[in-house]
Amino acid sequence: MRKVEADDPELDTEHRTVLGVDFGVNNIAVTSTGTFWSADEFNHWRREYEKRRGSLQQRGTRAAHEAIEGVGRKEYGRFEIYLHGVANELIEEAVEYGCSHIVFEDLTYIRENIPQATWQHVWAFRRLYEYVEYKAAEHGVEAVQVPPNHTSQRCSTCGCTHEDNREGEHFECLKCGYQNHADYNAAKNIGFRYLRRRQNAADGGAPVDVRLNRGTLNVSGEYVPPAITNGVRKA
Repeated sequence: MRKVEADDPELDTEHRTVLGVDFGVNNIAVTSTGTFWSADEFNHWRREYEKRRGSLQQRGTRAAHEAIEGVGRKEYGRFEIYLHGVANELIEEAVEYGCSHIVFEDLTYIRENIPQATWQHVWAFRRLYEYVEYKAAEHGVEAVQVPPNHTSQRCSTCGCTHEDNREGEHFECLKCGYQNHADYNAAKNIGFRYLRRRQNAADGGAPVDVRLNRGTLNVSGEYVPPAITNGVRKA
């Protein structure tokens, strides 16, 4: 787990905020607070287990078939431990920043949105959401999903949406020039989409902000810097 910037120690929890989360192949999860969970370990073992299965399948014997089932159980167990760890840290991040919701993209069409994702990635994304959903409830935090369309192409700074804004893991807005990691930009957009949905709710929606690594993003897309209290800037 790594952060794109260091955070100030004192946090403003007066306002209800949401934590946006983006899933990916190289980073299993990235939050709107700038925390990255690398998928290097997951991808390493995914490839290793694929090799073992492939080698056993070539034998075609009953013993090999039973061995394949054993490989599957080991793979499942290893990934379960890994995903539980990521889920716990995601919830810790939300609690630390006083977030009421952890917002994910809708996983219904995840294969179309992340075409390079393998079946293991898709399974991991869904399992990770399930873990966060039930674990977060114990802390009074709710896990929700929002439509994922264009969250990877939209600029979280000016709102410009264009397919050429993103190239691989690099995001650079054609309109305003904003540059950052594409997954981090998408995580902010995912949180922002929940804000817009709350604003359009029948009851008008309660005021909510997206928590960033420094400050917040409000429903108008405006960046609100950390408050300064007694000369101390709060993140």
